[in-house]
Amino acid sequence: MALDTAYHGDPRKYDRTRGLPPAVQEAIVAALAAAFPARARVLDLGAGSGRFALPLAAQGFRVVAADLAAEMLAHLRAKQPPGAASPASVQADACRLPFRRVAFPAAFSVHTLHLVADLNAAVAEIARVVQLGGVFALGYIDHDLDAPIGWTLHAWRAALARRGYDLSRPMWRDHPDIVAALTRRFGAPHTRVAARWQGQVAPAAALESVSERLFTPYWGLPDAEHAEIVAELRRAARRAFGGDLHTPRPDPRRFVWHFFRR
Repeated sequence: MALDTAYHGDPRKYDRTRGLPPAVQEAIVAALAAAFPARARVLDLGAGSGRFALPLAAQGFRVVAADLAAEMLAHLRAKQPPGAASPASVQADACRLPFRRVAFPAAFSVHTLHLVADLNAAVAEIARVVQLGGVFALGYIDHDLDAPIGWTLHAWRAALARRGYDLSRPMWRDHPDIVAALTRRFGAPHTRVAARWQGQVAPAAALESVSERLFTPYWGLPDAEHAEIVAELRRAARRAFGGDLHTPRPDPRRFVWHFFRR
């Protein structure tokens, strides 16, 4: 297998820190299901703990949940309600999928392609396993750049760029780069905002997620340089947020689907 940048932490912590409000989750899954043929065989590329594979399977889709992390797939299976329709779980590298050509009429990926070792290889594999006329959906949460989470992520990436790091590498790759790679292969997507919602986040909490490397964009640096950037971000945040980092602020976000036709 290629470079392993998968999540290998506690799957229960993953669920706690990546959870979505129930109504938001339902809207996201509904938008995805509406784009796929009824009861189709569907590939969830980077299925993780089954946030989308499980509800799609409950709606009658024949879901194949593929992920590089065996512990995440084990957690997915453990969460399956007794007697319910179950996704088939397959440990797989997105750059070398263990499926035959044109095996799926539909496939999707959420918050995974920024992690793959070789984006072009992963896109080529998607093109190989999705049937002609089929659909590939890319999904992600889009954050307001003036709100704590979006501001922090943008500031982190800017700090990496100032130090000369390649932001197209795994973990630091951004969604516009992924959309561009998919567009080169499949043509322009149909884009749909499936849900909008608003949290309340203190800038200090967003910065703490960087310090603790809670999310994948904050992986990849040696400890000393990571701590240096965290301190730099804290100083910049005090200027950006008027010195008050502990009061929760509105943090609007939206979930975007890009639907590509094979």
